[in-house]
Amino acid sequence: MNQANTSSVSLNATALTGGQAVLVLDAHGRIELASPGAASLWQAKPAELAGDHLPNLFAFDVTSRDADWLQAQWEVLLAAALPQSIPLKLQPKEAAAFDALLRLEPASAEPARYFAFLSRPAPAAAPAAVPGTASAEESSLIAALNDRSPLGFFDLNFVKQEVYYSPAWKRMLGYTDSSLANTYDTWLALIHPEDSAAAPDKLASRAGATTGSRSFSVEYRMKHARGHYVWVQGVGVQLHGPNGALQRVVGAHLDIHDRKEFEETSLHAEERMLLLSERGRVAVFDLDFTDNHSWLSPAFKAMLGYAETELPDSPDSFLRALPATETTGGLAAYFLKPFPGQAVYYDTLQLTHRNGSSLWVYAGVVRVISRKRELQRVIGFAAPMPEGLAAASGLPADQLAIALDELHEGVLLADSHANVIHANTVAQRLLGREAGQLVGQSVVDVFRLVHRLSHAAGENPFDRALAFGEATPLNNEFALDCGPDQKPVPVVYSCRAIADPSGTPLGAVVVFRNPDEMSLTPEELIRANRFDSLGQLAGGIAHDFNNLLTTILGGVSLAKDNRDYSGLENSERACLAAKGLSKQLLAFAKGGTATRQVVKPGELLTDAVRLSAAGSAVKVELNSPADLGTVEVDRAQMLQVFQNLVINAIQAMPTGQGNIWVTAGNVALTEGQIPPLAAGQYMAVEVRDNGCGIKAEHLQRIFDPFFTTKKTGTGLGLATVLSIIKRHGGQLGVDSEVGVGTTFTVFLPRVDQEAEVEARRAPSFHYANRTGRVLFMDDDPEISYLTGTMLEGLGYKYDLAKNGEEALQFYKRYLNIGRPYDAVIMDLTVIGGMGGEQCFKHLRDLDPNVRAIVASGYDNDDMARQFLDMGFCGYLTKPYRIGDLGRVIKKVLGN
Repeated sequence: MNQANTSSVSLNATALTGGQAVLVLDAHGRIELASPGAASLWQAKPAELAGDHLPNLFAFDVTSRDADWLQAQWEVLLAAALPQSIPLKLQPKEAAAFDALLRLEPASAEPARYFAFLSRPAPAAAPAAVPGTASAEESSLIAALNDRSPLGFFDLNFVKQEVYYSPAWKRMLGYTDSSLANTYDTWLALIHPEDSAAAPDKLASRAGATTGSRSFSVEYRMKHARGHYVWVQGVGVQLHGPNGALQRVVGAHLDIHDRKEFEETSLHAEERMLLLSERGRVAVFDLDFTDNHSWLSPAFKAMLGYAETELPDSPDSFLRALPATETTGGLAAYFLKPFPGQAVYYDTLQLTHRNGSSLWVYAGVVRVISRKRELQRVIGFAAPMPEGLAAASGLPADQLAIALDELHEGVLLADSHANVIHANTVAQRLLGREAGQLVGQSVVDVFRLVHRLSHAAGENPFDRALAFGEATPLNNEFALDCGPDQKPVPVVYSCRAIADPSGTPLGAVVVFRNPDEMSLTPEELIRANRFDSLGQLAGGIAHDFNNLLTTILGGVSLAKDNRDYSGLENSERACLAAKGLSKQLLAFAKGGTATRQVVKPGELLTDAVRLSAAGSAVKVELNSPADLGTVEVDRAQMLQVFQNLVINAIQAMPTGQGNIWVTAGNVALTEGQIPPLAAGQYMAVEVRDNGCGIKAEHLQRIFDPFFTTKKTGTGLGLATVLSIIKRHGGQLGVDSEVGVGTTFTVFLPRVDQEAEVEARRAPSFHYANRTGRVLFMDDDPEISYLTGTMLEGLGYKYDLAKNGEEALQFYKRYLNIGRPYDAVIMDLTVIGGMGGEQCFKHLRDLDPNVRAIVASGYDNDDMARQFLDMGFCGYLTKPYRIGDLGRVIKKVLGN
């Protein structure tokens, strides 16, 4: 033990047990221990002072619970009181503030700790203070605040005609210290004309005549050096003379521009909803199945024939407007049934008017469904349908035929005896027969399939659907046999059974189309191709994960069996690599967000190559120069582009082995060089392989949807690639030679911007009484035990809960004694119990200031943002290390 630590231990033992007033502080000024003498000064128990910040125990002219402000005050106190005693106003718990002396001494170096010695000043005749002047100690405090604090301080002395703005005050408005004059005219020139009443002298006149000091906190706009206005919050103290005249204003500016922008955005959204639902007479509904906070717009009630006050805002009101035969399972089941797997859907609904008549509406519905597949909320609109269309929504047989005839696919319906009961117009055309020649015929005779290549007869999909209830997924291997004198018509089809509630097939339907007539929207191409690519990636991903798991298991086994810890570092790296691989896979499966960002192509290509080449024996070389320009793209969609190109190149290797070269570079194109691209600066990526090449007769069709020469392919890959690239203002070129290989070249316009780095401002919380205790909730006992050990290693006390119910009990217990947890960390999904999301809602009802952190295995930025917007303070991704856990807690607590 070194000398400093030895002295600190002996001093700690004597001072803390004696009558001397001593505090032990950590590196951030937070109280760890308090002597009985110190506790008596503040009229508190020693345990009650633990966890509080030292600056909170004294009276200052300007006070705040803001974490940044407390840190700045601590740094000033540390600089002023470390070498000598300084006078301060000590603020007891109940009594009035009194004079005290504070002296700080180092207690230990690692970790940094300090002793705070407190005493009352010796009685002495003090010289009369000159009004409006500051002592040497106060001056040193102000100077330190100016140098170290992120806040902008100001001092307006109207008696002496002296004005001071700190450098931080000027920087907040875009000025340097020397470029802005320290005059009151400067303030008046910068404040927004509409906010001039918030000027310090105007505040005094509005408050009326007063004497002494008066605190204030106002929000207003100040003009930035670049010409725009920024929102600031001014907090401080006004000093008035005996005659009520304003003599001096001292305070600080806080930048609240981001908060005000959020508030204005929320107000605009609320105003738009108000205009649509009330003045615009749009029928809107919001049905909450968890908190019973439902709402039916006045227009919705009027549509059903009710005045605004006659129909309650409740799910029951909506339920009574629906046909009883369709809602036997309740309202939640009614909304869960249609379009499974889709959060948003559009459908026709039959409602009952107040007068008993049927009212057909076209509705758009947004469903909020929990991970347990429970309906939590439904938001939507309803628009009455014209009379001519309303009858069709009932779907009687004749109207059903009209609706099916509008489809671009052939639809063939058969009953349980495999006889055709309906064929729409497209089905009649593709089968070469009219409806009268089809209805009543055996579907086996009508819908005959032959293999496109071998011309062998194929199994009829209706047989499997009616006999076993099995569905046939999308298939493109067969053609329709239209008779001996007719050429087979290629089709893409799917088939499924129509069953009763018990699962007994009542019939079957096949939907089919000629692929030569197909045209998909870009969104359909991207979505369909993504699932196709995921299937191709699955094998390679499993191979890479097994390799990583081998490294992890090997390192753990050596440590456990042989006490050889040398492999644990490699195990840790393998865990992080597996975490990164799963994050890439989740991002790819999720697809694009319709939001483009400026990215570095090199990083994008590295991710694409790693994921698409996983488990492959093909050697992929990536050449991406450091000076490669940036591009503005939907990152997930562009990742899909390059993964498709690399996957195609890998599949082009006849023996499963070969080489692929991915080369990126900056190019300048002239007008007409690469039609239809305009002249300009582009980024070009070349994907070249030495595979089998593409035949000349196929080269012109490779970008057509559903064209493929692969046995298991869908023909969507290159069509998707070309669609995405064109939507980004680029172009795709191809050059191929049979037996030599193929080269695809992607051109994307460069942008003159730096790559975006997403950063979230660290939260600042106004909490003072820290307890050093954390609540962790997870239904996995091993994760709970491991995390508890981590928390103990970080210096936190902790409690473990296995579900939300236990977590609520723990939180209530400590909240009732005024010692709430510093943070609550919760898993989202708990089997057989309350999960983290529902528990958080109850916790916030108990304590609006609860600081909750999500612990989730879903490493996804959009999901993290969703829960942060919900009110969670942090997002911890599994698996995590002790450092990851410590960082997220520190960030949430504002340390």
